[in-house]
Amino acid sequence: MEKAIWDFWSGRYDRLWVQKKSLKPTREYVRDIIREEWRNGARSLLDLGCGPGELIRGVREDLSDMEVTGVDFSKGMLEISRRKNPDVRHLLMAAENLGSLRESFDLITCTHSLPYYKNKSKVITQIAGRLEPGGKLVIAFASGNTTYDRLALSLVKLTTGPAGYPSDMEFREMVSDLFVVESRHVIRESFYMPTIAVYTLRRL
Repeated sequence: MEKAIWDFWSGRYDRLWVQKKSLKPTREYVRDIIREEWRNGARSLLDLGCGPGELIRGVREDLSDMEVTGVDFSKGMLEISRRKNPDVRHLLMAAENLGSLRESFDLITCTHSLPYYKNKSKVITQIAGRLEPGGKLVIAFASGNTTYDRLALSLVKLTTGPAGYPSDMEFREMVSDLFVVESRHVIRESFYMPTIAVYTLRRL
């Protein structure tokens, strides 16, 4: 069912109102982090839950020598990303199966897809296993910190299907055995938007 929902949205994703208020501001902030990590030596990136490839396209515009891999479980999303980013490797894969990859990456990004993973702790473990020692995870998601956050996000679920939005405390506990939290940034373009948290995590 979840795949069908995301395949349905794949051709409409670029036109959703949340692009302006949530998705695009998140991408711009994450692109800044990726550029900084590139200056610090990062040369390989895996974008987990890459969707229609907007972040990948931005990274390729910024850093032509960054080796990028896009992963998504929606065939429709990957087809669009492949058209936008024909020189990038794309893999049709569930996040929970990330451990089946053999190579490791300097940097992994995961923007706005964590809430839709049924086994979030397993995905975090899989991500850690695919990072080089000292590698970074940049992860962004709508966070259920407040009563208003939870109310707003309950409406989002009506169009995207089942999702679980961890609070800051829940997320930090989830990653504590595998990562050090280097930074947390909140994106709030409008007062009515829920909290969008962007974390930079370093693998232990």
